[in-house]
Amino acid sequence: MKDYYKILGVDKKSTKSDIKKAYRSLSKKYHPDVNPDGAEKFKEVAEAYEVLSDDRKREEYDNPRSFNFGNQGHNPFQDIFNHFRGQQKNRNNDIVVNLDITPLESFLGCNKEVSYKVKNTCNKCSGSGGNGKTCDGCNGLGKQTRKMGTGFFTQVVETRCNVCNGSGRIITEYCNDCNGIGFKEKEQKIGVNIPRNVSTNQQLRVRGKGSFSPNEGFSDLILNISVVSRDGFEKINNDLVYYKNLTSVEFLTLNDIIVPHPDGDIKMTLPDRLESSKPLRLKNKGYPHQRGFGDYFIKINVVKDKISDIDLEKLNTLLEKVN
Repeated sequence: MKDYYKILGVDKKSTKSDIKKAYRSLSKKYHPDVNPDGAEKFKEVAEAYEVLSDDRKREEYDNPRSFNFGNQGHNPFQDIFNHFRGQQKNRNNDIVVNLDITPLESFLGCNKEVSYKVKNTCNKCSGSGGNGKTCDGCNGLGKQTRKMGTGFFTQVVETRCNVCNGSGRIITEYCNDCNGIGFKEKEQKIGVNIPRNVSTNQQLRVRGKGSFSPNEGFSDLILNISVVSRDGFEKINNDLVYYKNLTSVEFLTLNDIIVPHPDGDIKMTLPDRLESSKPLRLKNKGYPHQRGFGDYFIKINVVKDKISDIDLEKLNTLLEKVN
């Protein structure tokens, strides 16, 4: 079990003000923008502050047995830390970025540089938004209770404090660096390894590369993938499709064609009966997947082009042979 008091450098009799002061000092020291090697320590400090700055969580942390309710063989600490971990899993500040890749990048896998904006805790106020005081409406709890019903049917209902909006404090002097928001936005660039055979609408999660908040730590970056057709290539499920343009003369006279492929150019012998509406197929030359490989389809497009004298001579020779 982590000693949150030791992490913040305070004792168990410390006031909320002492805890906040310690947190602000340590968060400035270990903030990743200031100390690139301090990310893990920064998360640990934020986790400690999240618990000790909240009256209910601090009470559970200091007196875990009183929340055990007599369950034999039960670890009283487990519920507390499961609760905190659950909060970190259900983050609302994950960043979603749309990322376009080509069919060839999907086929081979690639590294892409991704630029996006993140929100990090303001260094000056450590995310507090400025100087403030405990909310009088909820005594710093962030919630209000009221009784409903009478007698046996009396029920206590908790609601978020409408005075401080659940924060437990009222800002009296706003931070002039973040205008009281508690965070600052900046541009961030990272390199991301894209695995092979990713498809449109697939999402890739990059852990810990999102925004930071004192309550949740670093969120995740989620890449929303789109495989866009490029250079004549298209990805359809696990199959690779290439659109090959041929002039009318080439369509009639060529016996072989060269088609590009991610693993290298391929020479293909054209069938005696060639229909432009029916694609040519090379088995197992498509995208690798768990069950094997997809196929490679070559779709022939006949394009109208001005016939040169040389091509006209080839065409006349071909017609003479047919006749």
